[in-house]
Amino acid sequence: MSTSINKVFDNVPDRVGYLILNEDGSVEHSHDDLQNNEQAANLIYKMVLCRVKVSVHLIKQIAFKRFTVSDDQYVYCMACANHRIYVAKRRQESSTRLKKIDDN
Repeated sequence: MSTSINKVFDNVPDRVGYLILNEDGSVEHSHDDLQNNEQAANLIYKMVLCRVKVSVHLIKQIAFKRFTVSDDQYVYCMACANHRIYVAKRRQESSTRLKKIDDN
């Protein structure tokens, strides 16, 4: 299972880490920047729980499939499927461009 998971996350551009959480928030797999990062896993799990509780629709609860959270350097792309939370940590596109400019 680990190798097929690696292949899926290998296709994510500018990926610097990933997490897979089960539905109770326990880490099933982690790699690179997010490897064994329980603090990040707990924070992401709390964000997902919060998102599940808050609906943007006034009348009915609308489930989400994925969402992103970003800061100055990274984007965290989260998706829920098969009773798991999949998280990819990516470099911001602008940060990657600036680094390439500085290298030249």
